[in-house]
Parts: sequence; structure tokens; C-alpha cells
Amino acid sequence: MKKEKELISIILEIGNNPVLLKAFLTDLLTPAEYTEIKKRWEIIKMLDAGVNQHEIAKKLGVGIATVTRGSRELHDTNGGFRKVLNKIKKIGHYK
Repeated sequence: MKKEKELISIILEIGNNPVLLKAFLTDLLTPAEYTEIKKRWEIIKMLDAGVNQHEIAKKLGVGIATVTRGSRELHDTNGGFRKVLNKIKKIGHYK
């Protein structure tokens, strides 16, 4: 838990510096992990936009189970995906 808090603190501290945050994440994650995270976020945005799960799986080259998991998490009103989407929509950062 202490290491998790430390990582969250670091991300919060450098979050306003996109160049530094990208450099940190690039060093922290393998290229495959970084790509996977970007893909999972794209799944969430597409689901939120109403795109069909099978279409998302095909377009992004992921398994339907991955998309279904994202859908399940997105529908959890107390989950992080929904909260983050709501927040970024409210402040106008949703693309």
C-alpha cells in the first residue's frame, strides 16, 4: 500500500507536466504495457460513445472479453472509469 501511495503521489505531482509524465510512464512501463493501457482507454471511450463491442474488438484488435470487461467496469457507477469520464467531460478534456 505504501508503494502504491508513493506511485499515486508521483503521478499527481508530475501530472501537470505532460512531457515529464510521458517520459516517466515510458520508462516505467514496457512498450507493450504502454500500448495496452492506451488501447484499454480507447475501448472505454468507444464504449462510452456507444460503439458496438464487436466493432471495438475488431477495430482495436483485442478480444471480445477485453471489451466486455471494459464495459462491465464502465457501467459501475462507483468505478474509476465512469468517474474519470464524468470529470473530464465536465472540464472539457474529453476527446
